Amino acid sequence: MWAERYPSKNYAGHAELIQKHKSFSAEDFIQIGKWKDAAKTEAKWKENVASVAYLVWMQAALELPKCPEDNEVEKFLVDWSERKYTDEFASGPTEKRFGLSRATTLLHFISGEQFPIFDSRVRRAMNRLLGSTVPNSVRWYLDSYRPLFWEVAVLCGTEDVRMVDKALFSYGGRKPI
Repeated sequence: MWAERYPSKNYAGHAELIQKHKSFSAEDFIQIGKWKDAAKTEAKWKENVASVAYLVWMQAALELPKCPEDNEVEKFLVDWSERKYTDEFASGPTEKRFGLSRATTLLHFISGEQFPIFDSRVRRAMNRLLGSTVPNSVRWYLDSYRPLFWEVAVLCGTEDVRMVDKALFSYGGRKPI
């Protein structure tokens, strides 16, 4: 039920990108960035746009990161989530971080869905399910969220990772229906 409420039209192209996960090109990393940051127009996909981490997505396009080995996942997430960029606005420069949400999105795609996305809506869904506030940290993501994500999949009787991801995203909306 919750997966059906996912705004698919706003996040088209997921399946096509996942299929390429072992051989991403620079353009594919740009597409992942546009997908994550909902940058549907060229006016939205450039430096100094408030909700777009354009400069770090361009770093990914240059570096072409690969899925880390299991013992390197934490290091990968810390590295990417802590990457900083500066946006220039009329009020002056603002330093921002790429963040855990984008870092897990990057890992989600390069791992071929082996790692779920952990964004603010998913955190809100987990808050509701657990009845407590969950930390926005790499450690909590690895130690708690991943096992809980797979437990939800088992309880729902599905191996469809994307369906679980969509359901949690939808359930974590501001006002659950």
